[in-house]
Parts: sequence; structure tokens; C-alpha cells
Amino acid sequence: MRTDQRKKRKTRKTTKTQGKQPAYRPKKRRRTANKRPPARQRQKKRRRKKRGFAKTLLTIIVILLLLGISGFVLWYFSFEKLNLEDYVSVSYSGYDTEGTAALSLLETEENIPFLKDVEIRLLSENGSLQNGDSLDIHFIYDNASAKEQKLRIESDQCQIEVTGLPEGKELSTEDLFRDVRIVYEGTAPELSVTLVNDSADPFLKTVAYEITDGKTYYDIGDSFIVKASFSRECAVENEYIVASSENACTKEYCVEGSDRYIREASELSPELIQTLDETASSLFGDATEYGLRIFSEANLMPIWVNGKTTFVWSSPRLISAYLNVLKPEYFGTVKSHNNDVKLVYTATLSQADGVACKAEVVVQFNNILKKSDGTYDLSLDSGRIIAASFKNSHIRDLVNDTYNEEYQSQKLDL
Repeated sequence: MRTDQRKKRKTRKTTKTQGKQPAYRPKKRRRTANKRPPARQRQKKRRRKKRGFAKTLLTIIVILLLLGISGFVLWYFSFEKLNLEDYVSVSYSGYDTEGTAALSLLETEENIPFLKDVEIRLLSENGSLQNGDSLDIHFIYDNASAKEQKLRIESDQCQIEVTGLPEGKELSTEDLFRDVRIVYEGTAPELSVTLVNDSADPFLKTVAYEITDGKTYYDIGDSFIVKASFSRECAVENEYIVASSENACTKEYCVEGSDRYIREASELSPELIQTLDETASSLFGDATEYGLRIFSEANLMPIWVNGKTTFVWSSPRLISAYLNVLKPEYFGTVKSHNNDVKLVYTATLSQADGVACKAEVVVQFNNILKKSDGTYDLSLDSGRIIAASFKNSHIRDLVNDTYNEEYQSQKLDL
């Protein structure tokens, strides 16, 4: 029943509505594009715009970046790579623990314009290198020049290991002086000494030798010290190890192997004096040079035959002999001889009519030598009569060099 009643009511309502106009109700307006949207929608719209701009900007940046990278790659690979280490040339001098490195850059045809202006520097300590050390090398060059020549320098520094230094050679004092030649000039005791370096060794020929505390003249048996002066750098360069002590660079020499003037009367043996006597005796013959003066001293009258005197010597007899030596303070002065032997004779001076007198005659031999081989040179060809007198006092003064202070006289034991 209730269900039927509900249906009847509903039907009546529908019939009533269809017979009348419904009441006016305003319709809801739809949003149009001109109406301002809410704030949230505006924010979303702004975000979308920003994202779009960002995507566009990012695209542009990527494109520019790719273009830049492509350009850089093309530019980068348009340069020729240059590794300066490949052009380093190292030469060594000296020996292990005392090595010295010399650096240079090898020049090639394609890189000469650039390499000739590159400066190479060794940063490591030089001069005491040993095998296994590391050389720190730095290059200084012009970047603008490298770019201009389309060169890309890999690095401005490098390291190179020291190799190939030899062991040093010990040089003893004897080795240091082995090629020194002693040259004597003159005759002892008036010898002058000269040092000559005959070495062909690259180092030894640079060594300077000098006599320390030298003197002007030397005699047999004198000694002198020779000092060697040299460049230690040159020694190391030629791989020599030389003692640094000054005493180790000196050597003592003794004067020997030279002829010597007789300086002592004891050096003239009786046999030598006899040889002098035999030669001197042969000089007695014509006495013209001394006859007139001696006859005058003896108050005798000379005669002339064909306008000439007829004085002759005869019967010479050796009565004394003297060795006269030049005093050391007069060595090197302009003198005729270093020593002489004066033989004093008594001889008969006579003329053609038989008148005669006794006189003393002096025969002199100059520069009697003892040679380096032990033999004697008596200079027999220098013998000559230098004086004759009736008065013994004249002869005595002569043989004692009373008038010649440069010489010292020694009487020989006959």
C-alpha cells in the first residue's frame, strides 16, 4: 500500500510541474581565458615557462660547448707536440764522485728556429756528481714563440740519471814529475838550471814547474826543490786524482851529470900536473917578447942580428904551481875564465953571442875541467907563457893574484 501511495504522489508532482513554468535559477558561468586564474595555476605556468627557457638555454650552451670543444680539439691537434727532453744532450767530464755535466740542446732542421732560443738550466749541484745521481733540468723558452711556430711543449722540466762516469786514476808524485827534464847550461859551479815539461799527456802538459828558493848558479851536488802547480779542475776533467797536499806536489833534485871546473888544488893529481908540465915545457922556444926587458932587469947588453934580437929559452924547470879560482861573488861577470893553473919555471934566457941569464917564466892553462864521465880536460891548447921576469917578486905577485881580487889562489903540492 505504501508503495502505491508513493508512486501516486510522484506522478502528481510530475503532472503539476509539466503544467507550470519552473522558477528562474541563474546558470553558473564557465571560466573564460580572460578571467585571471588562481595563484597556484599561475605559479605552475611560470614554472613551465622557466623550464622551457632553461631547456632552450641549456641547448644553446650545449651547442656552443660542443662547438667550442670541437674548435679547441681542432686547434689543439693543429700544434706539433715537442718534448724538450728528447733534445737534451749531456756530456760528462771528470770521474765518479767528481763528475761535471755539460748540457746542451740538439738542434734539428724542423726545430732550429725555436730550439736556438731555448735556455737550458741545471738545477742540481754540479761538479761532484756520481753515477746514479739525478740531474734536475729546467727549460726556459718563449711561450709566444712556441705558439707562433705551432709547437706544444710537453713540460718545462725533466730529470736525467747520471751514468757512464769512469773511475778516477791515481796520479802519484813520481807520475806528476815523470816528464820533467832538467836542462843545465854552463859548467859547474856556474850552472844555470832550466825545467822543461816534455809531457804529451793532456793534463800533465798543462802543469807548471818551478824551482822554489832558486839561485842563479848551481854546482855539482847542489839540491833544489821543484814545485808542480796545476789546475785541479783540469786534473778532474782528465780523470786524474792528484794529492792535494803541497808537499806531495814537490820533488827534490840533485845537480849531477855535468862538467865541472876544478875548484880545489887537491883535485889535481901529480899525474895531471905532470901532463901540464910536459905541455908547458914544449912552449919554451923563441923569447923575443921578453928578452929585452929581462936583459934590462939583469943589466945585460942585448945584440941584434939582421936587425933582430936572438933571445931564446932553454932548460925550463918547474919550481911551483898554483890553482886560481874565481870567487863565487863574481860568477856570471864578464871574466875570461873560471879557473886557471899557473906553472912557474926557472929557465935560461940567452942570445946568439952566448950571454945568458936565469929568469922565471909563468905558463898558464885556463878552465881545467872534470867531466861528467870522471875524466879530466886540462885545456892543453889554452897553455901559453903569460909572464917572465928576472925579478922573483914580480912573478910572486902574479901567481898569487895580488893585483886581481876576483880570484883566490891555492898552491899545488908538487
